[in-house]
Amino acid sequence: MSTTTQETTLRTLKASDLKELANVCADPCVSILLPTHRTGREVQQAAIRLKNLLAQASDQLKSAGHDCSILDPVVSLSTTTDFWQHQADGLAIYLTADQLWAFQLPHSVKERSYVGDSFFLSPLAPQHSRDGHCFALTLTWDEAKLYRCDGESMELVETDLLPAKFHDLVLPRDPEENLQNTSHRSVADTPGTSTAMFHGHGEGEDKIQADRQQYLTRVDDLVSSAVYNSNLPLVVVATKEVGGHFAATTDLTIDAKVDGSPARWSDDKLNEQVRQAISDPSAQEQANFAERFGTAAAQSLASSDISEVVFAAKHGRIESVMVSESEAVDDLVNLVVIQTLRHGGSVLRGCHDSMPDGGAVAAIYRF
Repeated sequence: MSTTTQETTLRTLKASDLKELANVCADPCVSILLPTHRTGREVQQAAIRLKNLLAQASDQLKSAGHDCSILDPVVSLSTTTDFWQHQADGLAIYLTADQLWAFQLPHSVKERSYVGDSFFLSPLAPQHSRDGHCFALTLTWDEAKLYRCDGESMELVETDLLPAKFHDLVLPRDPEENLQNTSHRSVADTPGTSTAMFHGHGEGEDKIQADRQQYLTRVDDLVSSAVYNSNLPLVVVATKEVGGHFAATTDLTIDAKVDGSPARWSDDKLNEQVRQAISDPSAQEQANFAERFGTAAAQSLASSDISEVVFAAKHGRIESVMVSESEAVDDLVNLVVIQTLRHGGSVLRGCHDSMPDGGAVAAIYRF
């Protein structure tokens, strides 16, 4: 991990990143969260916010007897104009004495500087799923497109690399490196004829398979980043061959599939195919959290009492927990998030109206 923001490309948060951050224990851990803007006059306001948050973090570090030089890698960002021209809706920066993580967020967050022995992560928990909404990935060996669907229409997701063409994602082999790894064989056992073999790079069918695997791996990374923090179902539209290879490559949960080449359908027909796939009962077996909570509570396996939930989180009892967006700045809620992730549980954010019992947290226990 780079220790300077100038050398670190802002990343889009993935589930694996959240788990990694939850397992960091250091003294101190510094968390800085702030809203950002994609365009408009407000873009540069984020630089002022960061400067103020760094001042707050500096005061907190001094009060705790820590060296404020831990903030040095990001101090220059408050005056780096170009940095703020490439933002999303929120920014999260996490620092220890020797590591830095910086993430673009697809949702706004409240300003916050936090110094402790772990990071402040509750505002980064993924949102609870919304009925009728999903992501649709259309995938061929030539191109990958991601759409966000609301049950009525499909909106193309556009990032720095999405939509993606095969030739944009598959890195070309270095000719010089190839020549350094060259041997020869005869062609059809004919003396005096030979063809080059590039060891470790493959040729013919092997090269095609290697390139396709690289392509699917890159697509997986891009889609994982784009869909994280939404908790929406994912529909993959592809032929059985392409879809099968992608399913074997990705760690994403594929909630539904549409078999067939997406190139054969118009936008309207594609939307119809996706709606039909996601409306299939097998694709909607995700249990409603409130219903699950009620069932578990009847068996004394759930609670919305913050003190009880904190105790259960520390002892690894939480299978899944929902935290209220309006309460996401509470230190106890953050403690629940940290401990739940450390013990392999899942965490969701929900609007206040969707919270069981109207509390700040609602936890379902393993035992």
